[in-house]
Amino acid sequence: MNQRITQFCTLWLFLILLPIANSAWGAEPKVQILSPKNGDRVAQDQKTILVSGKVASESARSPNVDIFLVIDISGSTSQYAGIDLGDAAQPDSLGSSGFPRPQISIGGFGLGGPSPRNLRNSILAAEVAAARRLLVQLNSQTTRVGVITFSEGARLLQPLSHDFEQVRRALDDILRAGPNGGTNMVEGIRTGISELMGLGTSEKRTDAVKVEFLLTDGFPTLPIGGGRRMAPEDINLTINAARLAGKAGIKVHVFALGEEALSYPVAAVGIAKESGGTYTPVSRPADVLAVVENISVVGVDYVQVVNQTMGQKATQLRLAADGFFSSAVPVVEGRNQIEVIARASDGKTGRDSITIYYQPGTQKSLELEVFLEKEKNLKLQVERLGKSQEEIQRDVERGRENSLGSSPRLPPPTEGPPR
Repeated sequence: MNQRITQFCTLWLFLILLPIANSAWGAEPKVQILSPKNGDRVAQDQKTILVSGKVASESARSPNVDIFLVIDISGSTSQYAGIDLGDAAQPDSLGSSGFPRPQISIGGFGLGGPSPRNLRNSILAAEVAAARRLLVQLNSQTTRVGVITFSEGARLLQPLSHDFEQVRRALDDILRAGPNGGTNMVEGIRTGISELMGLGTSEKRTDAVKVEFLLTDGFPTLPIGGGRRMAPEDINLTINAARLAGKAGIKVHVFALGEEALSYPVAAVGIAKESGGTYTPVSRPADVLAVVENISVVGVDYVQVVNQTMGQKATQLRLAADGFFSSAVPVVEGRNQIEVIARASDGKTGRDSITIYYQPGTQKSLELEVFLEKEKNLKLQVERLGKSQEEIQRDVERGRENSLGSSPRLPPPTEGPPR
C-alpha cells in the first residue's frame, strides 16, 4: 500500500512539474500513403492492388501509439454474452496473421485452465474476443499494446510491447484464469496511467499517443463497496482517476457491456467525460466485436481511397484505431492515380495521392491475398452476431442517449459473491 501511495504522489508531482499541451484537433489531418510508392510499377495477376498508409490528426506529435487494454474480470463477467461467440471466444482464434488457428480445448478452455466453468460464450469471452479483434488490426511497428485486468485489485498481465504474440498470450491467460471477485475499476485505471507514463514496468515513450480501452460489464464496487454495492465514494474515486488520466493526456475509452452496466452508467460516463475519451454502451455484450474498432485514437474517423483514373473507390478498406489503413483498390493497365482522403473528427479533411503504373503479370500479390482473407474473417465475426454493424451502431447511439439522461441513483447491494 505504501508503495502504491508513493507511486501516485510521484505521478501527481510529475504532472504538476511537466506542462502537458492540450490537444487541439482543429488542423487538417495528415495523410501518408506508405505502399506502393509514387511512380512504382506493379505487375501482378490481380487487377486490384493493396494500398496502405497512415493517417493522424495534425496535433499528433508522432506516429507512435500506446494502448492499454484494461479488462474487467469480476465475477459477473461469467454471465452469458447474448449469443454463441463461436471461434471468436477461443484462445488466439485469429492468430498473428488474422487466420483462424486450431485449438486444443476442454470445456471451452485451453489445456491447463483451472476453472470448471464453461466461459466460451461469457461476457469475459466477449471482452477477450474484442481485444483480439482490435489487436489484429493494429500496426506493431509503431503501436505498443499492454494488458491490465481488474477485479478485487488490478494486475498487469503484459507491459506495453511491440510483440503482439506476447499480448495474445496474455489475453489467452485471462480466459484460462476465469472471472472472480468485485470490480475495482479505479485500480485498473490508475495502473494504466502509471504504465503509460513510464512509472511502472513499461518503458516510457514521451512522444506516443496514450489511451486506455476499458471494457466492463458493471460499475465500481471496490474499494469501499466491498464488491457487493456501488458506493458514492467508489464512483468519486473512479472518476477522479479518470480526471488524472485526462491531465496526463491519456484518454480512457469505455465500453459498457450489458444490462447491469447500462442501468447505472454514472461511473462509466464520468470516466469518458473526465479523460476526454468515448463512452460506448453495448446492450448485448457480444456486440462489442462490431464496435471496438470504431474508436480512433489519432483523431481521424474516416478514410476514403479512390482510383481517380477509373473513378472507383476501394472495394475493401480497413482503418485501424492507431490510424493505419489498408485497402484493395481496382486498377487499369497503365497509369493510375490513387488518392486518399481522411476526415478528422471535427470535419476537416486532408489528402495524399500517388501515381502507379500497372501491367498484368503471372504472380499473385501475397500481401493482397492475406489482407482480403483477414477482412473476410473479421466480417464473418460480425455476421455471426446476427445484426449488421449499422444496426448495432444505432443501438449504441440509443444507449448513449439513454445513459446521458439516466437517473444517478445508486443500485441496490447485490446478493451472493462479489461482482
